[in-house]
Amino acid sequence: MDRFKTSSLKNIGTIGNFTDISPLDFHEFDLPNKLHCILLKDSRIPMVNLLIGYNVGSKDEIKNKKGIAHLFEHLMFQGSENIKKNEHFSQTSRLGGTCNAFTMQDATVYFDIVPSNNLETILWLESDRMNSLDLSEENLENQKKVVIEEKKQRFENAPYGSMMNNLFENVFKNSAYEFPVIGFEEDINSFTVKEALEFHENYYSPENSVLILTGDIDINHSKKLISKYFADIKKTNKFQRTGSQIAGIKENKRIEIYDNIKLPMLCIAYQLPKAGSPEEYSMEYFSEIIANNKSSRLYKKLVYEKKLVRSVSCEKVMLKDGGVLTLIAQINPETDINIVEKEILDAVNDIAINGCSDEEFGTIKNQLEFQNTAKYLKLINISINTVFKYLYYKDISGVSNEINKYLSVTKDEMINSVKEYLLSRNSLTLTYLPMNLKK
Repeated sequence: MDRFKTSSLKNIGTIGNFTDISPLDFHEFDLPNKLHCILLKDSRIPMVNLLIGYNVGSKDEIKNKKGIAHLFEHLMFQGSENIKKNEHFSQTSRLGGTCNAFTMQDATVYFDIVPSNNLETILWLESDRMNSLDLSEENLENQKKVVIEEKKQRFENAPYGSMMNNLFENVFKNSAYEFPVIGFEEDINSFTVKEALEFHENYYSPENSVLILTGDIDINHSKKLISKYFADIKKTNKFQRTGSQIAGIKENKRIEIYDNIKLPMLCIAYQLPKAGSPEEYSMEYFSEIIANNKSSRLYKKLVYEKKLVRSVSCEKVMLKDGGVLTLIAQINPETDINIVEKEILDAVNDIAINGCSDEEFGTIKNQLEFQNTAKYLKLINISINTVFKYLYYKDISGVSNEINKYLSVTKDEMINSVKEYLLSRNSLTLTYLPMNLKK
């Protein structure tokens, strides 16, 4: 594994051959309208990835308009000045590619992946809907129904579907992260065509976005094409975001929720610092050691040996202004949840007090090194990481040294992070129970 240790993030030249390594060579420039553009040439396969990241997400929504950022993502596929309803999908499909989008708390991202000879077409498609939208009352009402149905399927009627929303509501209380990205049905239904057009005008400007183009491209030709399709967009940025202050969890909180489920589920959650903090990297070691693979401590003890749980995991969500770490266990029938909770907390305490062996830590280091190198075999992963590095920090240098941030973590740093953020601070415990247990 030593051959992966480099002074900067490296681009794997040939799939399956980790010895062909060359530095990522980003090219950055700004158009006169302040659209920031980032290009990366990679000719392993004749495909291109175009991502447009907009610096607006659910945390920017105002009172009584929760869910608007996500609804607007849907509206961006309903037609623009030169593109008919749903034509963005059909165009990229005919080109032999795909397109999609996602909305989160801090950003909204649109992406197109097509054969490289169709680069100009996807630049035209994205520029047209950045410049203008062709919205009708009928299209808006249709997408409201689509989003509300998605809300029901994913959150209201799915087993444990409300867990993440309950988690964020309580871990990030009284902050912009408190509200669900999907929003509230009453707010979604209140959104008007006028408000949609204002949202587009206020947030979807060149200055409030970043363009990432990776793949089989000619840098100079790509710059000319980007300028051709985006330089004439004259919209000015009408949005200035201020940072969110995340208050700590005031007291240890326990919430019981009865749901239409067969197996109980336990979730213990802790606040972490924001994305890019040292804890983002040190707590990854903790996550892997305690629960994130079949050889982890809790998996071996609770799944294999004691057969108390069906599954157990440890996950981090790192956002621009704050983070959260969760320990989640799906409990086997007839198992006392209190026993599972004690086992989990004892395992956390054991790492904080006794740490881990050099061998255990080294195994995780090698594993993280491999994972964070191999994921860059896919250009879409490079593109998405680059989008967030720029939107969060206006600086993509973090893409080039992220592997080294993982590799530089020490056992003491991991232990200190566990003590500081898991043992010394308040937590949230969510327990999901089957309806038939409700008294």
